Amino acid sequence: MPASTDARVLDLDKQKNLVSQGGKNKNYRTTVNGKSSFVEVRLGEGGDIQLMTVEREGNIERPYLLANLKDGEWKFDGGSGRIFDRSLEPVLGSNANNLLQATGKIVSNDGATGLAILNNATLDGKPISIDEQLKLASATAQEMFNTRKANLQNIPGANPNAFLPSTAASVPIPIIQQPFNPNGQTQVVPGTTPAPNNNDPNVEDGDNIIETTGDKLKDIASGLAVQIGNILGDLKLTPEDIATFEGLFEAGGGDRIESALYPFDNTYGEIRGQDYVQIDQFIYQPPRRDQILGTDSSGRRINPIETISNGQFRLTPLKEFVAMVKLPMPNNITDSNNVAWGDDAMNNLSAALTASVMRNPTAGLIGGAVSSLINGPLGQMITLGMVGLDNDGIVGPDGVTQRNDLMARIIAAAKKMDAEGVQTLMKTNTGAATLGMLGVNVSPESILSRGFGVIPNSNLELLFNNVTLRDFQFSWRMSPRDKNEAKEVKKIIRFFKQGMAAKTMNNQAGDRSIYLGTPNVFRMQFKTAGGRIIEGVNRIKPCAVVGTAVNYTPDGQWSAYDEGQPVSCTFSIQMKELEPVYASDYSMNVIESRRSQDRISETFEQTETVFDGGEVTSTTSTFDLAAGDGDLYPIRPSEVGY
Repeated sequence: MPASTDARVLDLDKQKNLVSQGGKNKNYRTTVNGKSSFVEVRLGEGGDIQLMTVEREGNIERPYLLANLKDGEWKFDGGSGRIFDRSLEPVLGSNANNLLQATGKIVSNDGATGLAILNNATLDGKPISIDEQLKLASATAQEMFNTRKANLQNIPGANPNAFLPSTAASVPIPIIQQPFNPNGQTQVVPGTTPAPNNNDPNVEDGDNIIETTGDKLKDIASGLAVQIGNILGDLKLTPEDIATFEGLFEAGGGDRIESALYPFDNTYGEIRGQDYVQIDQFIYQPPRRDQILGTDSSGRRINPIETISNGQFRLTPLKEFVAMVKLPMPNNITDSNNVAWGDDAMNNLSAALTASVMRNPTAGLIGGAVSSLINGPLGQMITLGMVGLDNDGIVGPDGVTQRNDLMARIIAAAKKMDAEGVQTLMKTNTGAATLGMLGVNVSPESILSRGFGVIPNSNLELLFNNVTLRDFQFSWRMSPRDKNEAKEVKKIIRFFKQGMAAKTMNNQAGDRSIYLGTPNVFRMQFKTAGGRIIEGVNRIKPCAVVGTAVNYTPDGQWSAYDEGQPVSCTFSIQMKELEPVYASDYSMNVIESRRSQDRISETFEQTETVFDGGEVTSTTSTFDLAAGDGDLYPIRPSEVGY
């Protein structure tokens, strides 16, 4: 396939074009209308070599075809290609604007113009003959082919024989040297002859014009099909696209959230220390992103059939650790586990029809077609009849069941349907359906109840409907006793308020944002002496903080230290779990990618120096940061679990 002759080789076409601007490590240039530009060596998939240059005037880029090597022969017939307009790039962006080149205006130049531009070429600032330029083009094309061949292992499915350069004939082609811009022309003016079809330079004037036009239309149709396929391919979301988009919100989370604890004189984590609650904050990641986007973080494609057969795979929603707080045990620790059950009824006729369709889908389709086109009850009878014939038949005189006898099976089915109760049910159902066709809505149950004082057995059952998400509420009374402890209280309040807030794309208050990012999420653990998990209290899965409330006057009146710092406050949070609790969660066996090890990954020391006008004091606090490597805990047999 020949190389592109457009002003730019689009990303869509780069798999079929190799391009070298200015030669391999060479300053190979020419001048067009007083402007210097590189001479490009382009190598097509079929091995043809083309010398191109592009004139840039304002936002317009105009291509010139200077020479073309195909089937061992250099041609200087000129050619045609699409211009490129950069004026819309500030509006559309470079990627979208590149796609518009496929609809750009086609311009052409003749062979004389191409030779004139070649005659004006220089290499490293020195004049270079056309013969030397052709040799340089062939050598550059060979280097491009060799480089691609060396990289074939990185190009899945690549054809190793593609891009093999054509070789020029051994006898040099006589080239008429002519000066650039003869007769003092100030512009390179394309010739007035019709633009040759550069994509098929072997077409001569004597060729059949109908065949030539037909071939050209085929080439255009084929090219459009490839372009459309490549455009649709570009609409795929790659892991790089996803990572770039997610990175837009990394700066929109406000200033740094700091870890904190209350009170200062605590014994959290010590061998004989007090019980406490540890709340870790994490950046959120969509746990079912791979199923929606179709690829995982490594770029592996997710087969949708696997989703149907195995269910959706859920990742941990914990992406990156942010900060943590430690607080005393709250005074209102409760949990409530619920699942949704509901009433479900199915009368005998509905059950029979359901079994008929599940047993014989063809009978259901035929009956459904009759119901929609003719009569509903008739369709039901046809469905029941077709399935009802699949019975053991009647017992013959010899005592053997005549299952293969159609008449015997029909008789057996008729006997079963002849029972009085069955006949009444079918007739009332048919009557109700017929009344419905007349615009009178009367149910079969109403006919039976009003006419006979009975109702069909609805076979009422309580059935499992759905899982539910748990929510929790906690509150703490915090009364700082000095300036340092007051700072910790403010950090804790900000820890939750800032963490639960939606993110913007820019970390500047008041700036615009197209999207809003998901707030951070939290993991809460109740711990006892030595930092061990309290086995007698429920576990909590990662949660979203859906509400915070601070009462700065818990005693019913305003009371504050210097600078208005409240003497005491009551801080409350409302949390909701991100995932329901399942029976399989009560196990030590947790999938590796979601397992939380309940271990300390590193120690973080925070030292704060305070100058209060007298002496300088320093306070050092130590935090055991959560590993953050998973969101599910291995539940030991001795624990109450979730």
